[in-house]
Amino acid sequence: MQIEVNIPRPYLVLGILAAIGWGAYMYHSGFTEGQAQTANVTGTSSAAVATADGPDNFSVSSAGYADDIRGATGGDVQQEQVRQAEESVRQGQEEQEVLKHKADILRGQIRMLEAEQKAMGDQVSPTLQLQFENAAQILRALLQDQRRADDFLLASLHQLWEAQDKAIALGRQSEEGEMITLAWPVKPQLGISAVFRDAGYKQRFGFEHDAVDIPVPQGTPVLAAAEGTVEDVVDHGLGFSYITVRHANGVVTMYGHLTEFRVRAGMEVKAGDVLGLSGGRPGTPGAGLSTGPHLHFAVFHGGMGVDPMLSLPPLSSFVTEGK
Repeated sequence: MQIEVNIPRPYLVLGILAAIGWGAYMYHSGFTEGQAQTANVTGTSSAAVATADGPDNFSVSSAGYADDIRGATGGDVQQEQVRQAEESVRQGQEEQEVLKHKADILRGQIRMLEAEQKAMGDQVSPTLQLQFENAAQILRALLQDQRRADDFLLASLHQLWEAQDKAIALGRQSEEGEMITLAWPVKPQLGISAVFRDAGYKQRFGFEHDAVDIPVPQGTPVLAAAEGTVEDVVDHGLGFSYITVRHANGVVTMYGHLTEFRVRAGMEVKAGDVLGLSGGRPGTPGAGLSTGPHLHFAVFHGGMGVDPMLSLPPLSSFVTEGK
């Protein structure tokens, strides 16, 4: 006789059971409610790093990052473990969604390259023409190799998560205050191509868009949105490259899809200082999972992602002035 047991959402259930077991262990080890002890829990996630010089030179390596959760009692640790289990399930689902859309994503990137090149017309120099051809060649090679396509897309996704997790951790470590006013990091004369938590973006790529995308020509200077300290300057080759800046009151800004950098970690910057040059053209350095030349601009306050548009000058008046 064969008995089958159907467990809904098995990964979540197993994660929660593991979290409860770990919490019970910590409890019986001395982490009781009345004690003044604290526990440090480090959640480590591997961030795949994509680098490539061409279609025949693509590799993925792993880079680690961690977010310490300090000052937790046994019950708090158990709750945090459950939250992490749920987050792992969510990320696993988003990974599967990205892989399910991989052919459409890559073909869409190729179409974006062709459309940009056509729109530029006679402005395409021989050097730029070669860049377009190389980028298209890289993307077509990925279309022909399922494994490398999976590696590249998941690497880019993990790098985006890495950037967001670091920004969230920085916000939690800072003293929180009122949200500060930000300046546009690039001129939004073409408007916004993807808003915060854009439903169309999630449908296309399979994961949430916790930022705004500002279309600008490749190589546009990217400016600091406010005074602060440069925390991270990360070059992931053809993957998602970015800069993170910590500001006052627990505010952190992140600038993604950069092709070049003009600052280094630890530098103090003022609003309007050049951080680097924008990118986003598929198949070029810093682009990763990109739809075309633009700046991916994310804002975090107190360890939470917030809509950048709520802290920026009105888009309508800025676009009108720029015309």
